Amino acid sequence: MGQADDSWRVSRRSFLTYSGRTAGAIAGMALLSDAIDACASATSNANKSASKGLTLAKVEHASGNVKVLGFSGYQVPESTPKGMTATWGYNTTNEQIITKTTQPGSFDLVIIYQGEIDQLRQLNRIVPLDIGLIPNWKTMNSFFQDTPVIRRGGQVWALPQHWGYGYTQYNKAKVPPPKKFQDLLSPRLHKKVGLPDDPYAVITTFAFFAGFAKTANNLTPAEFSKTIALLNSFKPQVLKVHQYGEENQLFARGDIWVDLPSYSNSVLLTQKAGVPAAFTLLGSWSYVDCYMLLAAARNPAGGYRYMNQAISLPAQLASTRKSLAFPVVDAAVKVLPKELQYKTADQVLKFAPLMPGVTVKTGGPDVPFSQWISAWERFKGV
Repeated sequence: MGQADDSWRVSRRSFLTYSGRTAGAIAGMALLSDAIDACASATSNANKSASKGLTLAKVEHASGNVKVLGFSGYQVPESTPKGMTATWGYNTTNEQIITKTTQPGSFDLVIIYQGEIDQLRQLNRIVPLDIGLIPNWKTMNSFFQDTPVIRRGGQVWALPQHWGYGYTQYNKAKVPPPKKFQDLLSPRLHKKVGLPDDPYAVITTFAFFAGFAKTANNLTPAEFSKTIALLNSFKPQVLKVHQYGEENQLFARGDIWVDLPSYSNSVLLTQKAGVPAAFTLLGSWSYVDCYMLLAAARNPAGGYRYMNQAISLPAQLASTRKSLAFPVVDAAVKVLPKELQYKTADQVLKFAPLMPGVTVKTGGPDVPFSQWISAWERFKGV
């Protein structure tokens, strides 16, 4: 099995959750909201699909270079079709996915979690996909074929590539498995819990604890207030708000006995540090990283051929082994470490539902992400 790439895991999670940790990030999210609002009236332009005029025959015989903007952990030779080349660009924040796709032709494909679909649509950056041009679509677990989080207005806007979920990690030599939120309130856990410095992950998790599992990413002001109140009441249990990757050292020193949410190979790294770590699905929810086709793609046929190859079994085996992210093709699960293996994705997703992503647009019925960041900064400052 491939070795865990901890530095990639940290940057990837930071990317997934906007890296909104400073006043500058809050201002950046506000500017992004304004930009999306300004472009909303032009959303219909997104229907000018880059796949117009393409046929399966053209895709199957596509050649040339494909430019991909995404996560380094997903870059494997097995995803590049024979006779083609691929040039990858990388990013560490969501803001970069917006800025790096501004210049038409800079990239053909982006790979990002599904919560970015609406932002990219309203900026007219991506186009709907023709799944008839992706023969390997049928090889994916049926849940990912059917999930509504990749659809808007009856059209498919993103191709699932890898997925994952957050979990509650604990030192089983110190505490029993946390099975309900009240277990985390034990006096034994006073100042023994770690939280990642990640407003999206933590607030979504506490929305679950507050009873808003079905609307955790789309909270009304009243729901948001209750969620933040619950989070604030939990502060006495928290030793530290830490960066991703730091939780393993905190466990190893005995500083914390519980961390949530943890991701990817964190539990394996904690075990490697000598701690008998385990995890439960308490407060768990999922995300899916997807390929999206840019409206200004210079090689759309090649983009389709590349996406199709990326969800083939050989490519899924390779990218799963390298990234330790979960595959969308169940047959690739076997290369995951045994602690992370499962029978089928839909079995896990029943307990860790897939989230749509928080709205960025202001003025609607849901609390925008800029307010999530503000509440998080206040929580850390208390």
